[in-house]
Amino acid sequence: MTGAKSYYAHSPATASVEKMSFPYHDTTAMLNVGCDGKSEWAYIAFSNAPNIVNTTIKNGYNLIQTRIRWNDKVESVTLSQDWGSEFLHFSDGKSAISRIAGSDTMPLELNWFGEGMVYFKFSLAGSSAAISKMRGLSGAK
Repeated sequence: MTGAKSYYAHSPATASVEKMSFPYHDTTAMLNVGCDGKSEWAYIAFSNAPNIVNTTIKNGYNLIQTRIRWNDKVESVTLSQDWGSEFLHFSDGKSAISRIAGSDTMPLELNWFGEGMVYFKFSLAGSSAAISKMRGLSGAK
């Protein structure tokens, strides 16, 4: 109704490196970058709400401290998840988007309830071009 538009670039859907057990056995994830011409954000969308343990509980959301490997460099990152949500948002979207554009792969480590450490490996091939195209469509600089 407002005419506001958002634009997105996303990775192909990927399953966990090792198959999880029921009810998570068919869970997939996509890495997403979005913008509206004024701001940008990055998040991971799952086909089922991730059930992550050892989080910091806040008012309506959880903070998740985890690790991501950008090419060969492992970094600690903070993600947030609204209760019951299928999305994990990067707390530092600007840094994440820069790393997404400059990396070939992004393995993500999550401490999943009943599964232990679960890994999703995202291909970032073409991410820099996709992010540039997204920015061009949105009018972002």
